Amino acid sequence: MTAPEGAPASDDMAAHPSKRMEIASAAVALLGFALLVVLARDIEVRAETGGIDPRWWPQMLGAAGAVLSAVLLARAVLRAPGAREGVLEATRDGRVRTVLVVALAAVYVLVWPLVGFAVVTPVFLIAATYLFGGRSRIALLAFPVGLTTLLYLLFHTVLRVPL
Repeated sequence: MTAPEGAPASDDMAAHPSKRMEIASAAVALLGFALLVVLARDIEVRAETGGIDPRWWPQMLGAAGAVLSAVLLARAVLRAPGAREGVLEATRDGRVRTVLVVALAAVYVLVWPLVGFAVVTPVFLIAATYLFGGRSRIALLAFPVGLTTLLYLLFHTVLRVPL
């Protein structure tokens, strides 16, 4: 049961505070960011410079995320759960979409090395946009193509990161 778009959630549909959910979310985030730090160390560097290298940003973002996740985990353990005003209770449809988008992301990661960034990224974005309700031409075509182009220009052309 979901509220109509733009309408506030009624009390019976609003998500209830959940200490277990807050702890689990923070713990998963902490593990994910810690994994990012560890995996970033395995990034191959052609020439060691002793300064900022291709490992630096992923490690820095992973470390910052891990610190913030640890703060959230401590807060979740030590305090009462926060109010979840404006958040709807989880639904079967929401859970199905979550599983589908995780599967879609896994396929994206596996297919990227085979067909390349410029081919798989717009397909992934079109599928994800459609999955979450985008149906207009702008949402299904202009957004995925525009974002893929922007990311390609930023990483490949400006930052010279091979995609």
